[in-house]
Amino acid sequence: MHVLNICAPGHADPMDSYGLIACQLARHLAGLGCRVNLMALGNARHPHQDADIAAVTHQPIVAAFGAIHLGYPTTYRLFPAITQRGPRLALTMFESSKVPSGWVEVLNGYDAVLTPSTFCRDVFVSGGVTAPIHVIPLGISPTYRYVRRADGPLTFLAFIDRGMRKGGIQAMQAFVAAFGEDMNYRLILKGRESKYNAEILNPNIEVIQQDMSEQELYQLYLRCHVLINPHRGEGFGLIPREFCQSGGLALTTAWSGTADDLDKWGIGLGYKLVKADWRGHPRLSTQDLGVWAEPDHEGLVAWLRRIADNWVWYRAQTRQYAANAQRLYNWRTFAERVLEVWEEVADGKCDGHRQAA
Repeated sequence: MHVLNICAPGHADPMDSYGLIACQLARHLAGLGCRVNLMALGNARHPHQDADIAAVTHQPIVAAFGAIHLGYPTTYRLFPAITQRGPRLALTMFESSKVPSGWVEVLNGYDAVLTPSTFCRDVFVSGGVTAPIHVIPLGISPTYRYVRRADGPLTFLAFIDRGMRKGGIQAMQAFVAAFGEDMNYRLILKGRESKYNAEILNPNIEVIQQDMSEQELYQLYLRCHVLINPHRGEGFGLIPREFCQSGGLALTTAWSGTADDLDKWGIGLGYKLVKADWRGHPRLSTQDLGVWAEPDHEGLVAWLRRIADNWVWYRAQTRQYAANAQRLYNWRTFAERVLEVWEEVADGKCDGHRQAA
């Protein structure tokens, strides 16, 4: 039986990105027969965890060397000393074309790097990462099962957290340009609790600011026909893939993490590349981090109108898109592939492996 340390950079909260990955890894690695120690720089035990994940986080820690470290590589040194010796995998991603200062040196000290998209792999390689890199797509929870959307006002969804990167403001601007205050078309703007404060007066725009469980997010997805996701950069892009699997039509920028297999599950939005602007980020705002996407506003407006005029045809495509997403993205498969890399490293079969001192 393998004993694996999984180290999350914040709380092991499934409502947070790396927290979700850590929880899903813990769930499925335990299901594959591993003993998992789920550690976190925040709280490893979190009230949002499902019962099977909570069972993992509440069991006693079994001492084991090495770890799967999640998050920004510059935080890995903060994890317990026992996780710094023995087999070590880095599971990370980034959203613009140049990796931050200090990342390459850390990643090159690891036995292997796991990342969810070909974009991230290419960014790491071009930045100087020489450790073996494995592209392993993330999974989608079976909670997001396909449901054919009902008739009624055509309802769009956009996310407004993560500053400007998720494209929520651009989505709202395009929606207003396309439909004005026409009540035949609705927009829901979803933010996280206390992360975004705005008063929207348009009668056909609703703002929701709360953290949501998988089931709550799924119910929100089912209220909406189309996701508008004109992001500037994604390491993977879980939200548009989840929305697609639930039966909605996902519009997303055809660049970075969402570009992989996009023709099979969504509609790509045009863009141009501009200097990445990380203003407001406490650690990245002063660095040159390459370029990222600036979605084409007029092109997005045209897409919204085209979909509105041909919704019956586009809705018919969503069943196949959902089936493709379900086939391509599975958390069990993700965990199996991570375990394969771990076993290669632990057995000394992966280039760059170092025995624990």
